[in-house]
This record gives sequence, structure tokens and C-alpha cells, in this order.
Amino acid sequence: MMQRALSAEYLKMKKICLWIPVISAVILLLFSCMEWYLYFRQGEAGVYTGFNVLYMFLSFTMLLTISLLCSTMSEPEHQAQGLKLLFSLPVNRTAFYFAKAIWIGALMLGCCALIIGGTAGIWLAYTDLTLPFPFLVKQVLGCFGASLPVLGIQLFLSLRFSNQTFPLAVGVLGAISSLFIARFGGTVLYVLPWACPSMASPFIGGYTHWIMLGAGLGLVLLWGGAAGFRAMEIK
Repeated sequence: MMQRALSAEYLKMKKICLWIPVISAVILLLFSCMEWYLYFRQGEAGVYTGFNVLYMFLSFTMLLTISLLCSTMSEPEHQAQGLKLLFSLPVNRTAFYFAKAIWIGALMLGCCALIIGGTAGIWLAYTDLTLPFPFLVKQVLGCFGASLPVLGIQLFLSLRFSNQTFPLAVGVLGAISSLFIARFGGTVLYVLPWACPSMASPFIGGYTHWIMLGAGLGLVLLWGGAAGFRAMEIK
């Protein structure tokens, strides 16, 4: 059932879904290079401050990309009355829901690979210094793992509301808030799902706790979203 659901999602997937991770990764790399070159390259750490710049914008990029993918992959269902047809057939709604989540996760892993590969390529082209590759991988993949709760929230909202304005607004506000919650918010704000990606960085002590917290909460929210999706009624 799951294999058929994954195949069906791939056939329905818009080509823009494949381009969104690529565009996000390219914009993040270009913006990080520009910020580093203009403001940070003269610091004592030199080229290594590029990781600080990447950290500043990584969570925003992850969360915004997830929100765009969730809305884009859910939009065809609403436009073509696909959910109404789905709910009238003996189709496993949980498999349908998780097929979308798996594809979004796969596309986000592709985005992570592009960010890691692009950063490594720029580093090797610019300097002969040793690239701290394990640190880079932990920074990018850790941020993605901690972003899973937001994936669970955005996917449910995107399927629940036919008008994607509200889910996208939540996604954009959440992505923007991730830039500030972990850096300037109090301890109370750390419980918000949008704080986890910024806290899941090797720059922060105990960052693995936030990765595990985000991954665990993400699974809970995905299962909760699937349960809510099964209970939905389309009029």
C-alpha cells in the first residue's frame, strides 16, 4: 500500500517541487557567501566564520522550504477535488498522508545534500585550509532533524485548509521567528517547535538533545496529523 501511495505521489508531484530545494540551497549559499565576504571575512577566524553565517540563516531556509513543499504538494488535491474523491474510496488515508511526508522529507534531504556539497565546493575553491566536514554535516542534518515538528504542523495545515494562504502565513512567520526565538527569547520560548532548528547546532552545547527532541516530537506530530487527517470530513 505504501509503495503504491509513494508512486502515486510521485506521479502527481509538480516539477516545481523538485526545484524548490535546489533554489533554496542556492539562495542560502549565495547569501551566506555575500554576508561573509562583506562583513565577516576580516575577523580573526577568517574563512571559518562562514559556518557562523550559515548557522544564522540555516533554520530560516529549512523551515521556509518545508512550508513551501507542504503547500505545493497539497495544492493539487484541493484544486482537483482530490481529497473528496479520496475520502469516497476505500483508500488508506494514513498511507496517503505519510507518502506526502516521506516525499517532502526526501526532497529536504536533497536540499541538505546540496547545501553540504555546495559549501564544501566553495570552501575547496576558495581556500586550502582543512574543511571541518563532520561539523558541516552535523550542522545541516541536525537542523533538518530538529525541523521535523514543523513538517508535521505544516503538512496537516496544508491538507486541512484548501486556501494555502493561512498555512503559508504560519510557515513564513515560523521561519522568521526561528531567527530570533533561540537567540533572544527566554527559556519558555524554547518549547516552541520553531526554536529547535536553531538550537540543534554544534555551536551550542547539548545540541544533540534538541535534535532528538525535534525528531521525537516530529514523529508524534506526524502521527497526530495522520489521525486528524483520517478523521477529516470533506463537504
